[in-house]
Amino acid sequence: MNNVKPRGICFFDMDGTLLNSESKVLDTSLQALDKLRENNVIPVIATGRTLIEISHQMKITGIESAVMMNGQMAIFEGEKVYEDVIDADLLARLTEEAKSQNVEVCYYNDKRIGATASTPVVKAHYDFLGEPMPEVRPNMYKEENINMALLLLETGDDYFPERFPELQFVRNTPFSNDVLRKGGSKAVGISKLLEVMGYQDVPTYAFGDGMNDLEMFGAVDYAIAMENAVPLLKEKATFVTKDNNSDGIMLGLKQFDLI
Repeated sequence: MNNVKPRGICFFDMDGTLLNSESKVLDTSLQALDKLRENNVIPVIATGRTLIEISHQMKITGIESAVMMNGQMAIFEGEKVYEDVIDADLLARLTEEAKSQNVEVCYYNDKRIGATASTPVVKAHYDFLGEPMPEVRPNMYKEENINMALLLLETGDDYFPERFPELQFVRNTPFSNDVLRKGGSKAVGISKLLEVMGYQDVPTYAFGDGMNDLEMFGAVDYAIAMENAVPLLKEKATFVTKDNNSDGIMLGLKQFDLI
């Protein structure tokens, strides 16, 4: 790891932000990322996804650092610097309650994703993300550490938070809620990464579009919302750039003289 402090650190959400509506990174964004690194600004992915889901994009973009699973794990230049784990007993109760409501659960860590079953709503979720279906592994939470879970449901967002106050539920796609330990967020993952690296005094920037980016916007110095972002995120933004199909990343970085 380089001990020289960077000029800045820039966090990028993926879906709806760094990725366009076809789940691809625009050429202008790739060029902007190269320029960013030349200018001694470290790009970091900040996503609800896990490592196996973003490894392809990390290779394409050359980004080696990430805050994943909505802050449940952070890696810096390929090394794990932080992780949070959901208690297995809590996951057992959540899984049982979900089963009673005909809701499937997906379990996440940095090595794999496991689903309780393969159903149309599970398929719809991963099709929406442009990702393959996970393996059916209903006992994964008993066998491995789980950093994040997913509830596959299109409605009824109030049901589970009322019954599991120790967990946090965030709707991240039309088909799913992310499930974290209470207090977990991208902001926590960012804070832990900065703390471990000794970069708390380095200027920070973040690009995002969704509700799971809200805490992240509060954790950085400059928050840039995509034009396609949810209204509340735009209200919290320092600047609103063009959308994820219209060179929004490049234009946002230029706005802050980072490239």
